[in-house]
Amino acid sequence: MKTIRVYDINLSPETQPADTEIGRDYRRVTTILYTLSARGADAKYLNLHKDSLIFMESPAVQQIMRTSGMDGFPCMTADEEIIITGRYPSNEEILEQLDADMLNLLANPAASFAGSGCNGVCSSCHSSCGVPTPGQQA
Repeated sequence: MKTIRVYDINLSPETQPADTEIGRDYRRVTTILYTLSARGADAKYLNLHKDSLIFMESPAVQQIMRTSGMDGFPCMTADEEIIITGRYPSNEEILEQLDADMLNLLANPAASFAGSGCNGVCSSCHSSCGVPTPGQQA
């Protein structure tokens, strides 16, 4: 299975209002990556402010910095291969980089959050971020 990383330089995307493009995309991407990770995928969201050492150690990030500078972020890599630069990936673009069986892992994403304090009932946040709620298709 591939290692998926989404690198972001926005210093505080979690504070962006949910009705802004950055806020919506940040929440959607972090939710799907968290869901996939909870289901066994090696998928992570990394932020320059919180994960600066990982940014410095990544050959892909260094290449983006040399070629595109800050305009290359956010970006997505799969096994350190640059897949997307300059925007957040769509859910489909993330899933495309994973084995086809990962689609089944999203069939009931609320179960991934059962230990997160929401008791597995996350339909309200999933409806706004684009991750399917139980009974919806990915």
